[in-house]
Amino acid sequence: MGCDSEFRRLANRNRYIEDLEAQGYEVSFIGGHFLVFGLPYLDNEGALQYGDLATPVDLKDDLEIDKPSTHQVWFSGGVPHGSNGRPLPISAQNNPRTITSDLVFPLSFSFKLKGDGGQLLDYPSFEEKISTYIRVLTDPARQKYGTIPQRGIREQVSNLASPLRYPDTMSARDGINDLTAKLAGMKVGIVGLGGTGGYILDFLSKTPLALIRLFDDDIVHVHTLFRIPGAASSEALGKPKVEVLYAVYSSFHKAIEPVAEKIGPSNLTRLADLDYVFIAVDDGPSRELIAQALEEFQVSYIDVGMGLYRTSSGLDGMLRVSCWEVPDDPSLIGTQYLPGKNPADNEYRRQPQIGELNALNAAIAVLRFKQKVGFYTRECSGHSSIFEIGSFELDVYGADS
Repeated sequence: MGCDSEFRRLANRNRYIEDLEAQGYEVSFIGGHFLVFGLPYLDNEGALQYGDLATPVDLKDDLEIDKPSTHQVWFSGGVPHGSNGRPLPISAQNNPRTITSDLVFPLSFSFKLKGDGGQLLDYPSFEEKISTYIRVLTDPARQKYGTIPQRGIREQVSNLASPLRYPDTMSARDGINDLTAKLAGMKVGIVGLGGTGGYILDFLSKTPLALIRLFDDDIVHVHTLFRIPGAASSEALGKPKVEVLYAVYSSFHKAIEPVAEKIGPSNLTRLADLDYVFIAVDDGPSRELIAQALEEFQVSYIDVGMGLYRTSSGLDGMLRVSCWEVPDDPSLIGTQYLPGKNPADNEYRRQPQIGELNALNAAIAVLRFKQKVGFYTRECSGHSSIFEIGSFELDVYGADS
């Protein structure tokens, strides 16, 4: 990234430069030229290569960038090609330009915008020029290899001891890196990847947890598509939930482990090495079995649940989040905070499951978890939080509530 005082003044005076840097591009300003480093492109054999882009900058007073006086740019790599194996239509020429002894750009490109009638147009702004060249040069490589042109992100991530595939600039921008770091190194499990469990994964995948282990033996059905985060395609139908969600979230978090199994007596030990477990199952006996094992393993857990019913004025009901945390919490087994029996006549299966309520249930659970680690302040140690939908009230029950 450009870090000298002249570049910083240029970025401060031109929002587009700041935006490029914030997006993760490695950029600089040297010798009157604006540079973008590490842009991916395809060579004549369709292989992935990287090159640097340079363009002279026209300046007004106080380093404000003016409309470009030339449509040309210079490039340090070879001739970029399209996915069809042909050179891109950018009129690449051997036309070396030396900016410093270490920055020599052998090729120049000439690419103009076209009007509705096919007439060639000058670039109306510096932003339009740079954005156009980045798009034209990198699109074939992005489509073929899924790479990104933001070398700044690639280099930052490669230097990070983090399971996240992107640097957490959100925490850095907000000045809460020390709070986010409280999550680092923790190993967390999610048992049940239906609606609520899927949203728990969505929230946790944006944190530096050392491991997120997923348990579910079910497949994706049509009704599943209406409950899980995002907009999964029909290609997900019939596939294990954990594999579908892993495919989505592993592109953001490197330490997600999918286990296409139902937790039961034979594999309870898969939970023993975790620091925290979210129980998001719809079966009372399974819930109680898992909770009993976690209390024996001395692994903290949060159990979530939802109960909805229809009234004459619409749906009503409640969301529940119950917490058990080592080392001091009394057992929840056999209490009203942890339902261990299923409703009569399989009533649960007839109750609605609504995406936004799944998401809210998951959000309350993750908030409670983050209170445990000290990310959020916690003033109440109650075991169970109940959100009443009709009254829109959240109540806490249990010790010290």
